[in-house]
Amino acid sequence: MSARDTTPNPLRPRALFLALPLVGLLVACDPRVGLHGHRVDVDALAEVVPGRTDRTQVELLLGSPSSKGGFGSESWYYVSSRVEHKAFLKPNLVERKVVFVSFDDRGLVTAIGSLDKADGKHITYVDRETPTAGQRITLLQQLIGNVGRFNKPAE
Repeated sequence: MSARDTTPNPLRPRALFLALPLVGLLVACDPRVGLHGHRVDVDALAEVVPGRTDRTQVELLLGSPSSKGGFGSESWYYVSSRVEHKAFLKPNLVERKVVFVSFDDRGLVTAIGSLDKADGKHITYVDRETPTAGQRITLLQQLIGNVGRFNKPAE
């Protein structure tokens, strides 16, 4: 029988100590994927036939829509998106899909279509602020200015 070497290896704790932060960094960089909205089943969508399928059948097949068209438009929209979140960075929209179903006055489907991320339009926001009337005063000025301004109780 041979005797086992019981002397500790000084490199093993250091290697473990250095490997743990590296594993932590790799795990932290893995994106979190978020699914939002109502994903339409392709097989159920194939059963919707223009001119023959009505609103109640569409709702039974596809479910309740994410949005309904306004201003007299008889359209239903099923919106879904996939977003990736990486650590502290801005979320990245990977995929967006909008399936729309249009109806006529009788409630029958007239058109079916889909839009994706490429069909979207980028909107630029206006940075202007609307000026407000009045003065800009501090909280202390408000408190001191209100001293003595309260109505006396009616007798």
